[in-house]
Amino acid sequence: MKNDLKTIRKQIELTGYSSYRAYFEDLYHLAKNSLEKYSYQRFAEDLNLGASNIVFTIIRGSRKLMFKHVRNVSDALGFDAGERKYFASLVRLQNSNNVSERIQDYDALLDVAGHRQKEGSSKDAILFFSAWHHVLVFEALELFPEGATPQLLAKQFRVPISTTEIRESLELLTHMGLLEVRENLYFKRQKNLSTGGKVPGFGVIRFHLKMLELARECLGPEFSPEERNVSSVTLAVSETGAQRIRETLDEFRKRIFAIANEENSAETLVQVNFQAFPILECKKKGAGK
Repeated sequence: MKNDLKTIRKQIELTGYSSYRAYFEDLYHLAKNSLEKYSYQRFAEDLNLGASNIVFTIIRGSRKLMFKHVRNVSDALGFDAGERKYFASLVRLQNSNNVSERIQDYDALLDVAGHRQKEGSSKDAILFFSAWHHVLVFEALELFPEGATPQLLAKQFRVPISTTEIRESLELLTHMGLLEVRENLYFKRQKNLSTGGKVPGFGVIRFHLKMLELARECLGPEFSPEERNVSSVTLAVSETGAQRIRETLDEFRKRIFAIANEENSAETLVQVNFQAFPILECKKKGAGK
């Protein structure tokens, strides 16, 4: 059975998943459709987890896959070195609540996914989101219509980005066709950013995490209160109200973009974050009566 599962699992690409639970669920259904009388108990046994319902509870979210079992599962499925690294990072990521650790795991996922992706727009998109500063460097060039060097850009940033990191960003953006080089100066070829290709969800999430980290740093003494606008509200609303809030944020984001597009010349670079998330489980109607 284990050899059968090794063959079946090659029908789906591990690096296309941002959840080991979702991967297990899809793999189980593939096996069930291919093997006679296949059960969750047999699935757990084939994964070197013992004959039990452990995988069922993991898929349903009531139990975590312990990190000590990562090697057992990797051996059972015949993962290669890259897949083992990816799977281990996936398990750590989903099991951790530490933001710094999760950023490191997102980096590992992006690294493996980027190396396994064939050359093309999808690989470029993965590489683009592998480092948070690529977006900032691209947008910063809007302030220099006459071109800029890595050294010039490095002097402008008020967040920690080295000249080496900026140079790497410029080289990637040039490779992607977003910039051009003339007389050692970098120029934008287009105003708005479009990476093309499919970006894994964890690539975008990793970027958001870093932007939230920068937002926290802006509360420090390096930024005066006049330069920032940081506020938050906690609201008790209906599910309909929550949906209206999310839609309003989407509309506001579009208005922000419109303001930027109407500008004839840029003088500074501003980061604007948008968040709205539930604090409690949604109370069902009639509950508590």
